Amino acid sequence: MKFQKSTLILMLSALFLGGIVYVFETEGRPQLEAAKTKKNLIFDFQEKDVRTVILTTKERTLQFDLNSQPKNNSVASKWLLKILENPNKIEAAKDAAATKSPEPKPTESPKDAAATKSPEPKPTESPKEIKATKSPEPKATEQAKATVPQMPANEAYVAYLLDKLVKAKSDRIPVDPRLQDGLDEPLATVEVKLNNQETHKLILGKPNFNDTSLYALADPPEQVKEPLQIVLVSKEFEYAVNRPLSEWQTR
Repeated sequence: MKFQKSTLILMLSALFLGGIVYVFETEGRPQLEAAKTKKNLIFDFQEKDVRTVILTTKERTLQFDLNSQPKNNSVASKWLLKILENPNKIEAAKDAAATKSPEPKPTESPKDAAATKSPEPKPTESPKEIKATKSPEPKATEQAKATVPQMPANEAYVAYLLDKLVKAKSDRIPVDPRLQDGLDEPLATVEVKLNNQETHKLILGKPNFNDTSLYALADPPEQVKEPLQIVLVSKEFEYAVNRPLSEWQTR
């Protein structure tokens, strides 16, 4: 059976176009979808790039460090948990102590106060000698930092938090001074330190008007020179950061 020349050209053209469509569907479309997805991502890192996660909430500050133990140690946890003091609570305590005025004791009169005055040093004892013999007391905060223990962390919950950070997509919204975003008193702040010494931060605020997303700030600048770009992130971040301390620890 002989084909006409025009029919053969049409068949070859159809095969050629079919091949182009096949290549696009198998290779081109996945690349375009990946590029589109990556374009909407807030951060450009993977879980394997993270070495430290610092989670600060209104209750506490937790630090998760990648365990440097050998991988063949099946008992060792992948992440180690360190419980730090919440800096907001420390500052609040300092402010409260500074504003609190000392009240005189009702039973103490000026004469009694003079009577209870500490004795002056003896003539043979100079103030310099007394000062020299007094040993300095270590600060409480320095002692706390030096003795903060590490404990195995719950790998599943740390992985869930990192997964939300890695896959976090944002919808940028216009800046509105009437917006009650809650970023001045954030729900939580997540700081991530990478192996290449880069640091990223996500500040989570209040839910939006229909309670489907959270207002957030990604990598805010240290010095604000222009209006900050507020983004909307998944409401699932609220479940990723709001956990009792017992759930962050390995059971």
